[in-house]
Amino acid sequence: MLGVALSLPAFAMDDIVLQPLELPSVLSATRLKQSPAEIPGSMTVIDRELIRASGARDVPEILRLVPGMMVGYLLGHRSNVNYHGTNTTEARRMQVLVDGRSVYRPGLATVDWTDIPLAVEDIERIEVFRGPNTAAYGANALMGVINIISTPPELRQGTQVRITQGNRGVNDLYASHGFSLQNSVARLSLFAKEDTGFDFDDDGKDYRDSRRLNAFNLLGETTLSANQSLQWQLGAKEGSNQLENDYTVMAEPSDLSFRFDREMAEHEPNSDTTARDYFAQLHWKNDLSPTNRLEVKAYAQHMERLAQWRACDSPIVFSPLLRELAELGNVYPRRLNYILRNRSGAWGDPAFYSDYLVRYDGLPPDKLPLVDALVAEHQAARDGQPACWDLNENLRETRYEVEVQNTLQLSNSLRTVLGGSLRYDEARSDTFFDGRVDNQIGQLFANFEYRPHDRWLLHAGAMAEEDRLSGFSFSPRLAAHYFLRPTHSLRAVYSEAVRSPDMYENNANWTYTANNLSGPVSGSDKYYALARGPGDLEQERMRSRELGYNGYFSNLALSVDIKVFYDEISNMISQPLQIVNFVPNNDSFSRFQGAETQLDWKMSRRDRVRLTYAYIDFVATNRLDQRLTARNSGSAAWLREWPAGFESSLIYYGADMLNERRFERLDGRVAKRFGSGTNNLELALTWQYRLDDEGLTWPENLYENRSHYYVSAELDF
Repeated sequence: MLGVALSLPAFAMDDIVLQPLELPSVLSATRLKQSPAEIPGSMTVIDRELIRASGARDVPEILRLVPGMMVGYLLGHRSNVNYHGTNTTEARRMQVLVDGRSVYRPGLATVDWTDIPLAVEDIERIEVFRGPNTAAYGANALMGVINIISTPPELRQGTQVRITQGNRGVNDLYASHGFSLQNSVARLSLFAKEDTGFDFDDDGKDYRDSRRLNAFNLLGETTLSANQSLQWQLGAKEGSNQLENDYTVMAEPSDLSFRFDREMAEHEPNSDTTARDYFAQLHWKNDLSPTNRLEVKAYAQHMERLAQWRACDSPIVFSPLLRELAELGNVYPRRLNYILRNRSGAWGDPAFYSDYLVRYDGLPPDKLPLVDALVAEHQAARDGQPACWDLNENLRETRYEVEVQNTLQLSNSLRTVLGGSLRYDEARSDTFFDGRVDNQIGQLFANFEYRPHDRWLLHAGAMAEEDRLSGFSFSPRLAAHYFLRPTHSLRAVYSEAVRSPDMYENNANWTYTANNLSGPVSGSDKYYALARGPGDLEQERMRSRELGYNGYFSNLALSVDIKVFYDEISNMISQPLQIVNFVPNNDSFSRFQGAETQLDWKMSRRDRVRLTYAYIDFVATNRLDQRLTARNSGSAAWLREWPAGFESSLIYYGADMLNERRFERLDGRVAKRFGSGTNNLELALTWQYRLDDEGLTWPENLYENRSHYYVSAELDF
């Protein structure tokens, strides 16, 4: 940074005040329109050109272009996106917005990337604030904010049809039509997507993780007057995601000479999930004066995840003895599962009981007869049929939010944005919550930007939030910029952020209701396992320090951003969301320190090069938070426009450790456009080649070969 500073010549006051700078601006950092050099933090903007060049069918794959962003997969249709990492199965600590509407699920603290009713073809750009931003967007923006912004309908009039097909079952269809009616412009988009996910698991068995979805999105803008406009949007999505049986069996088959084991081995139901999403959104803007804009945004959304199947297990899962054992500690049913699988001859081995249950797991010796009785009860039932019943993991989540925002230019050197919001969240599930849980959240926010001198820009922002389930929180941010030139600045940022426990973590009441129960069950029909949230979890808290440089070299068409950071997260809730061994607490801690950089260079009229790199040194007290952080990760992209309507891109992605697995991939895309103006046809081939030979995030996420390709034909008229 010092070298850059010394190499830049001095500039006069008029350079900042009088000379217009045609630079891209962003809105997602502080809610104020800012140039990259003015942002109080690190920002990555993935524009339309990059999105197309990536060839990506899904947003998580696009986010591999963001330095420090860790992308993993639990299943082919279930991706996990985390900034700097932490848990591999839940993405709990980033706010994700689509045109300002939060798609962060309130019930299970995650984002269903597959089920967002917005096509990649309709994305104009993605703004990613890399770092805590609770000061602008409230709790859950703990480690960053991703704002996915749609292409304005006035920029996409006419009709577009796109078909994509390839190996791994890729079969996508997209169609849109832009039109105008009096003082309104709008675009209707219809799209469908299919693929088969991973091919097989680490045992060589077929992997049931395919997906299918259909969706529509209608986006419009109406001019109400010379200074007022109304943007309106609605959409819906329906689809299904394949899943193997999601029920954890207490007694797995181990000896097919018994009827119980034979019928259990033959019982292989699926627990596929049906997904439905609906939303409607309004955004009113009123320019009260050239220095004052008032905005009101309101939306309603509803999400459904429905899964129903018939489960079978040993009758002991309804035994009061097993519930008594589970209430002594979650570890004991797991040990019983080990015993019933007869691992290492554990059946009836008193040494195993005393060594593992008493000595290592702390079971009171006087409770050993419970284990003996359960083993005997299961053994007596093995000559008969298993207990079977209908269960579901249905979950319905609803959100309503209204937000008011006022942007003011108070003077030539001071401007601010002030506002507040009210939000209502509700989750309904007889399985997860024994009914319904709801929450109300109120927010007040303010961000100030003050320029006391030509070379200095000061920023202060804060969010005050009242959460009925989690209490009050206050999240401040302070930043200072020193301008070496109008487009070159050094920055120092300090911020604090929080994340509120989600409804499941704090208010879970998860057990299975035995509907249509059959089999040798006597007495109770109450399932033994119960995952209950403590109800008193505190908010996670983060303190972040950042030093950085942002510069744009106009003579080279080169933009550079460098960041060094030190982040600490305390009160972390790191336990997985599961019915067995669910013991959420605030005992975990993580620390991240390191450096990131991104470089975007328009080398010539036809060539563009983009490089990213992140080095992260981390400490995590919970082993689950150590899995999705790569010490070294990055990307390198080369985009080129060739003569005769050809264009190409070549992108390398690499991470040295994602859940203890290396990830390296080379993506290429070649496209040819025929025609000109509003009537044209584009043919494109996208090819992805894995340079490593490891499972993607998990050992069972395997493909038959390293190559993945798909071709697309796009017609505009």
